Amino acid sequence: MIANATHELYPSASRRETAPAGTILLAGRDKSELNTLSRLLDDTYDVFTAQNERTALYILKTRSIQLIISNMDLGHTDGSELCAQLKTSVHYAHIPVILLIAGGSSRIKGLDSGADACMESPFSGEYLRAQIKNLLTNRARIKDYFAHSLYAHMGSSSKEKEKFLHKLNDFISGNLQNIDLDVDTLAKLMNMSRPTFYRKLKSVSDLTPNELINVARLNKAAELISTTGHKVCEIAKMVGFNSQSNFGKAFLKRFHATPTEYQQMTAPTLYIA
Repeated sequence: MIANATHELYPSASRRETAPAGTILLAGRDKSELNTLSRLLDDTYDVFTAQNERTALYILKTRSIQLIISNMDLGHTDGSELCAQLKTSVHYAHIPVILLIAGGSSRIKGLDSGADACMESPFSGEYLRAQIKNLLTNRARIKDYFAHSLYAHMGSSSKEKEKFLHKLNDFISGNLQNIDLDVDTLAKLMNMSRPTFYRKLKSVSDLTPNELINVARLNKAAELISTTGHKVCEIAKMVGFNSQSNFGKAFLKRFHATPTEYQQMTAPTLYIA
């Protein structure tokens, strides 16, 4: 049982009169500072607090956190170590992290950890709120784009066909690392014969099954490049390419940029003095 977990697993008392604009986790050893930040943000967001890494990870596992703000001091570890751990996790790498730093070496550690933004103390509450809004808005745009880009090839709006597409997308998304994912595998997952699957897909898409799989792989790769600190070679394997060369060629054809160029264009890291 985590110390003080009961208190920390509930959002702070809120002054909001409307639905929250997001859910934020504040991490830091100094409880007074956590309370100050919580009061600054709880009129807009649901805010959870954690005074150490263990509690922060527990909250991440049990709550849907959309953004993390961490002080460098977390007791036995620091914010940059927590950030580095999250940015190498397939479960949490997409969550924006703001590190509150003291400058100098902290800035370097923040850079190495893959933080989305570093804010050096002292900073204004207005600046912090603007940074949070910006990161959440950018992540929402990225998520919306990649959620809809695959369906741009679909030509149906009936509930039955939408259900089919969502089920198909879930199967593809859940099996992207499988380099052997093919038409027969998808048909089996969808509980259909190969001919029936082909006919069903043809009625709602202008892509073949293999093209659909390829689009899904590349869209996921672009999302990971934009929102995580993984190396390109790692991402290629994560989305089911067994050849980095083939991955690079396919990515260039779809996005008109190499994975490295795309990474540079969409790099999210900001450093605020």
